[in-house]
Amino acid sequence: MINLLAVDDEMINLMIIDESLSDKGFNVVKAKDGEEAFQILSSDVSLFHAIILDRLMPKMDGIELLKKIKRSEKYKDIPVIFQTAMSSVTDMTEGLDAGAFYYLTKPYSRTLLVRIVQTAVEHFIKLQRAKEDLHKGMGALRHMITGEFRIRSIRESHELAPLLANACPDPERVLTGIMEILNNAIEHGNLGISYQEKSELHDNDKLMEEIFRRLDTPEFKDKFVKVTFDKNEHHIEIRVSDQGKGFDWQRYLSVEAMTKNAFKTHGRGIFMARKLSFDDLSYTDEGRTAVIRINLSNKQGNLLTDFQE
Repeated sequence: MINLLAVDDEMINLMIIDESLSDKGFNVVKAKDGEEAFQILSSDVSLFHAIILDRLMPKMDGIELLKKIKRSEKYKDIPVIFQTAMSSVTDMTEGLDAGAFYYLTKPYSRTLLVRIVQTAVEHFIKLQRAKEDLHKGMGALRHMITGEFRIRSIRESHELAPLLANACPDPERVLTGIMEILNNAIEHGNLGISYQEKSELHDNDKLMEEIFRRLDTPEFKDKFVKVTFDKNEHHIEIRVSDQGKGFDWQRYLSVEAMTKNAFKTHGRGIFMARKLSFDDLSYTDEGRTAVIRINLSNKQGNLLTDFQE
């Protein structure tokens, strides 16, 4: 069963969330404020796949609860969908810096709510599966100095991501970002699925079907993604090269792109990967090669500071 935690001090909002998502097979547990929500989380009664969190609440507001969730090793991976009436860059930055990955601006449609929740749950399930692989005796990979790999499919990217993450000093930090970059290289690079096409396919729940279809066509079946890993005494560099047409990567790493796509099901991946998983991310070869850098000093940048620079 897919369990969701909805937190809002307005009972009517909780009823709308419950009615909208229960019809889709989700089990919605409701809390009227941050304190009650954290007590529910701490009770160990249910595993939650996503949290729908209101920003403005009495006792403990959404930002405070969000920070508590993300500081906890136990709950930090649960995707938080932040619902708010405030959509300025400053407000959004505060939420993103605290750990929110998905946004809903009130008022929102039930259709959008369902789409965002489905995306968040899918992300959580994929991450949990990858983390299971992360801890399957691959510690020796920390000693890897160089390597080269070739992958074609999303399944192969999910096999390779934990391996590459385990070769880094903080595997859990970089895992999500590596998965994002590998998937982008396959979906958007080799298979040529555009942003608009992905939106339509995702909305119709046909994205994976289309990925499998394209992988079997003569146009795409021989394309592969080349991944190289190199480590020196200062940093790790991972290069991910696809055989696509390239893209305007700088647009997707800008503040404007983040704010534009914050309320959509996708489009923020490489921005969030650079800010939360890596010390640097850039592209060469007209967007066909992602260059990931992970400092061995393992310093993480602060999202809010980066916005203010």
